[in-house]
Amino acid sequence: MIKKIAVFGATGAVGLPITKALADAGYQVSVLVRDADKAKTILPENVQVVEGNITYHHDLKRFLTGMDAVYCSLNVSPNEDIEDYHIETDGLREILNASLECSVRRFIYLSSILQNYQHENNFDWWVFDVKNEAVNYVRDCGIPYTVFCPSIFMDRFVAQHKQDKTLQIIGESRFPFYFISVADYARMVVNSIKVLGNEDREYNIQGLDCYSTKEAAQLFVKNYSKEKLRVKISSIAWVKFLGVFDKRQRYKAKYAEALNNYSEIFTGDMAWDELGKPTISFAEFAKTSS
Repeated sequence: MIKKIAVFGATGAVGLPITKALADAGYQVSVLVRDADKAKTILPENVQVVEGNITYHHDLKRFLTGMDAVYCSLNVSPNEDIEDYHIETDGLREILNASLECSVRRFIYLSSILQNYQHENNFDWWVFDVKNEAVNYVRDCGIPYTVFCPSIFMDRFVAQHKQDKTLQIIGESRFPFYFISVADYARMVVNSIKVLGNEDREYNIQGLDCYSTKEAAQLFVKNYSKEKLRVKISSIAWVKFLGVFDKRQRYKAKYAEALNNYSEIFTGDMAWDELGKPTISFAEFAKTSS
């Protein structure tokens, strides 16, 4: 039985709700962070905060000793270049090696369904190569694993595109997405720990309804009650031009290109059957957003 869970990426926009959900479910949750004092201001009191560095093997061994499971939420930063150190692969390898040495019994990894767009329609982005490589590391690690590949998170979609009183999207998606709330995803993560034994699982996590990015933005604006918002669509060509001078804009443009052209099909049946059906619609999410 899994009791003690180590979390990496616990203070991120998705990692924080997952950490709280695991703690609320009664698991003994520990997190590894670089700044313990800062992390303690946002994490629940019943979460053990350990200060350390993923790049130091002895920090990882000290942190993972006695842990039953590991949950990882790692990402490529928009400021990274292809030749840089990538926590999503270089850091992940260190975590996996230490997990093996410490006899961790399940490894849980957050990926993305959007990475499947790599090499479709001649699209090539090194960031998606990193993400695919990370999943392969987990598959080959020798520890029973769970890989989650969610569709677009409602929460992140709004957070990334809301600027003052504007919901600003880059271009328009040609196909709809099965937007999923972080709260529904967190519940599925908790349920996966309860129902899985030694088997490996890869789940596509998708929500109840599907919308294009423009439809999702308009739906949010219609149902959001805290203030009046408007939807603004920026040209992807303009963002690409800005990317010549700013790597963050370059990252946004490549991400938007994939987002706007990926044809997502519904493949979330297994996740719904084994982990429970999502309960939060995009409209309900908008109504309750602060």
